[in-house]
Amino acid sequence: MFGNLKRFKAYFAFILAASFISFNGSYVSETINNPMVPNPNIKDIDNLEAQKFIDDNGVPVIFPYQTTTPFTMPTVDTLILPANPGPSNNGGSPGWAMFFDLIAGSRNINVTQMSTGSTAAASAGYSVIVFTRSGTALGGPVGSGPGSSPAGWTLLDTVPVVQGPTSSGISEIFTLPTISVPAGDTVGVALRFIGVGPRYFGTGTGSYSTYSDTNLTLITGDGRSAPFTTTGSWFAPRVLTGVIRYVISTATGVINIGTEIPDGFKLAQNYPNPFNPSTTIEFTIPGRSNMTLKVYNSQGQEVATLANGEYSAGTYRVRWDATGLASGAYFYCMQADNFSQTKKLLLVK
Repeated sequence: MFGNLKRFKAYFAFILAASFISFNGSYVSETINNPMVPNPNIKDIDNLEAQKFIDDNGVPVIFPYQTTTPFTMPTVDTLILPANPGPSNNGGSPGWAMFFDLIAGSRNINVTQMSTGSTAAASAGYSVIVFTRSGTALGGPVGSGPGSSPAGWTLLDTVPVVQGPTSSGISEIFTLPTISVPAGDTVGVALRFIGVGPRYFGTGTGSYSTYSDTNLTLITGDGRSAPFTTTGSWFAPRVLTGVIRYVISTATGVINIGTEIPDGFKLAQNYPNPFNPSTTIEFTIPGRSNMTLKVYNSQGQEVATLANGEYSAGTYRVRWDATGLASGAYFYCMQADNFSQTKKLLLVK
């Protein structure tokens, strides 16, 4: 009897060991082949983080660590720059205009949409007339400021606007006639309200307000009761409420630093890293290819396009200025032909 018991225990131990080996082998195999499970063979912590950011097809995603439900990065057609979040605490009459400046960073900007505060009733429709000028639209009392004369201004279009769900609140997003802002330049904008008055933030007198991200700066603070005439009143700081939405052109700061034909695609680690507020990224291309180099935040949202176009064989360098972004981890992803690679960088302010 005892002999049979010993043989049973030995057999049970053998089955248990075989099961453990089989399970462990399966786990190692899944660990190596499944991008949602950390790969023990990768020691570089940045590459380990980047592995969670790319799916099997090279599409950037965020994989919550050790989970099986990936969060897919949303497609971002436009970037959003908030103006004063409000709520508005002041307002004007129909025919008044709000003035603001748009300043582009290192790339050309096309402002395509926005929202703004108005005195309209909830869900009511109204319109705004959009004017632009080269250089600032701000500053100067009636009689001498940019809003005192139509000289230098270009009428773009009159566009329809729909108020949001709150009376005297912020409108829904509306489409602008495209406002092009060349890299490094300033374009002044005036919105003249038809049928309703502007709503804005600010009373009394004070300085202008500046809102910016890595691509675009918005300076706001003027309102006029009779724009483009030498009569009426000029008010500051009357700050635009709402958001500006824009798209960016191909980066202009990509520099070819080597024409020797590389062996293959490569995305180098940025330097310095950590950085504040700018860092440099190098990449190599073995032959003429269409490629993109984009930066994403930890939620998978695109925050910058550093390169986008056709490049010949060589080694390239691009500088990213993260002024206006919050401290934290970001990811930059290079995609070209069948190549895709993502690395992590750290902004510390």
